[in-house]
Amino acid sequence: MNKPKFVIGIGSQRAGSTLLHRILDECTDIFMHPVKELHYFDTLYNVRHQDVLTKYSKAQLDREFERLIASKEHGYIANKKYKCFLRTNKLLHENKVEDIDYKDLFRPCLMGNEMIGEITPEYMILPEEAIKYMAEVIGSESPIILITRDPIERFVSAFKLLKVYGKEKVDMSNFEEELLSVFEEMPTWVDQQRKLNSYLEAENKYKKYFSSFLSITYEELISKDKLAISKLESILNVKINQKKVDEILKVKTNQIGETKALSSKTLTALAKYLEA
Repeated sequence: MNKPKFVIGIGSQRAGSTLLHRILDECTDIFMHPVKELHYFDTLYNVRHQDVLTKYSKAQLDREFERLIASKEHGYIANKKYKCFLRTNKLLHENKVEDIDYKDLFRPCLMGNEMIGEITPEYMILPEEAIKYMAEVIGSESPIILITRDPIERFVSAFKLLKVYGKEKVDMSNFEEELLSVFEEMPTWVDQQRKLNSYLEAENKYKKYFSSFLSITYEELISKDKLAISKLESILNVKINQKKVDEILKVKTNQIGETKALSSKTLTALAKYLEA
């Protein structure tokens, strides 16, 4: 049996990676990992702390345990994809990533699929040595997909997500002031966000080690002209079910709520700060 080919989405954060995962998972024959963001390579190279991944994986297992107790039907347990989800979280919770074989995270679904993949936005900011290692693990011919978004819109969305993770309510009456305050109060987080806007830098680094690279925009992905879908079909050499895509696009994916139009003063300040 032939080994499956990998496809890896590398971000960017808040640029439509969840939407891209749904399209590849539900509209093609590609096996997209049920743990959408594996955070393997970024944790391995200290872009993300091991403790964050360990705690996140435990939270996933705890949530599924509660679901199991509450559910009256348990037929889903026999599903191989669900077993992959549980097994992966168990491995990531109980072990350090350096003790895990990346491909082992896809079992029991590693074989029997022509193409398998995952999307982790932080892979976009991996150091070059990590990208080189990734190519050695999954093969330099594996397609790499970068989805981009207007830098200011992406930054604003990332800030809102930060508030949600901190279990804080997004106060629209004071939103612009809070948004601009992060540049002084959270310089480390802001620096990471600048890196997640560095699309060309990421593209240049990945193209050194991978022969198949596609950059598409969030705007292209949700557009009715279907250009992004055609690009994806070409690089992946798969057929994407457009009817299913249209159904997915009818419902906004991973939204955090609407943001009122920012003032020109705030937009100018954001552009200046993000270029710094």
